[in-house]
Amino acid sequence: MSSLPDRRPAGLSQVLFLIGLISRLPGVAWPFVLPWIILVLAGPFCWLVISGALTQHVLVPPVETPKALADTGYTPEFLAERILAAMRGISSDSDAVPHDVSLADNDSPDIKLPGEDMSYASIVGFLKSTLFRNKQDVVVHIGITHVNGSADAYVAHIQIENGPFNAMHDDVAFTGTDFNQSMRDIAIEVMRLVEPNTLASHVFAAVQKTRCSPGQCDYSEVEAIYDDVLGRPGSMQHQWALAGKGWLLLRQNRSEEAEQQSRDALLLYPHSAVLRANLGIALEQERRIDAAIEELRAGAHERWSTAENQRLLGDVLLHAHRYAEAVSAFHRADEMHRDDVNILHDWGEALIDNGQYDAAIVKLAHAVELRPDFAPSYELWGQALEGEGDFSHAAQKYAEADKRDSGALTPHEKQLAMLGTPRRLPPVSASLQAPDRHA
Repeated sequence: MSSLPDRRPAGLSQVLFLIGLISRLPGVAWPFVLPWIILVLAGPFCWLVISGALTQHVLVPPVETPKALADTGYTPEFLAERILAAMRGISSDSDAVPHDVSLADNDSPDIKLPGEDMSYASIVGFLKSTLFRNKQDVVVHIGITHVNGSADAYVAHIQIENGPFNAMHDDVAFTGTDFNQSMRDIAIEVMRLVEPNTLASHVFAAVQKTRCSPGQCDYSEVEAIYDDVLGRPGSMQHQWALAGKGWLLLRQNRSEEAEQQSRDALLLYPHSAVLRANLGIALEQERRIDAAIEELRAGAHERWSTAENQRLLGDVLLHAHRYAEAVSAFHRADEMHRDDVNILHDWGEALIDNGQYDAAIVKLAHAVELRPDFAPSYELWGQALEGEGDFSHAAQKYAEADKRDSGALTPHEKQLAMLGTPRRLPPVSASLQAPDRHA
């Protein structure tokens, strides 16, 4: 009688075979094999522990809550979770304003609740208290009190422990009428105390989403945050704030002020890649192209340079009609940061100007896949198709760009876009309708 086939997954069968093989080892072999087994199993956990010890976390313990709020379901743990969620949303825009990688430990702040995975947390805490004291976790203590004489008025008292802004504190008054907004207001104030530069990047991104013109954008709140950071004595975040202030000047086309501000800042931080980039962009705005490229190349070679340094270098090379060099710069930027829409878009533009239409289409299609609402990428895609002589598909891409931004196209592209826009047939008039066969 034939046996039934083994339907277990191949990987599972191999694991079971290995376990069986190890179990049949003679006793004399176990003292040699067992340490290796323990090492293989413990390796990943040790890596997590060391990584955690080298990362500065921002912890929010359960919020001290008055009985009036707790009785309505707003428990201390629930309030901490909601504030944390808002803080994580703010930190997602931490790269809106360029900064040197070294200033953020290659990542956004690790914002979490304390007490998760206690065995892991206790070991990490011990290492931080003994070997890595400069990485001690920042603890945000929040206590909410009820305002006497008001049925629905509260004050959140915030106190910071550890980190560069140890002992800083502030209060946030709020009402229970809009709970989500109240939790967001508290989170914003916590970020202002703990991660002010990250908050500035978030506010900058919000201003950019309004699509204001350079002369109309209101960056006063962002500038106020940077000024506050620069006013804090001994802050390690001064460099980021100085770079941010220069970036704001560039966004407003105040190139001469940005140049002077960048040169002054570089006297303090001569190896800052982002300050060097700010200076290069300021020089480019002043039409001093060769000097701009020199500064941008210097910034791209700094130890803490990022993909943004290479992208900005590529942009200036592109404006200088040095297309092959620009393509190389965008290629290096992509190797440093994959799937970045801005890099892919600019790379596609350089490839079009270099006559490499097929390669440009690949980059722009990927950019559109990552960000389907970005009209300029559709426009460039249309230009690449038009360069290949594929006018019908180019018209479709121009139509997609026009649908997302009616002011994105040139008159020529606009005319082609009309050919790629589906048109509705006019309704059939009563005199042209087919006769009633049953009349």
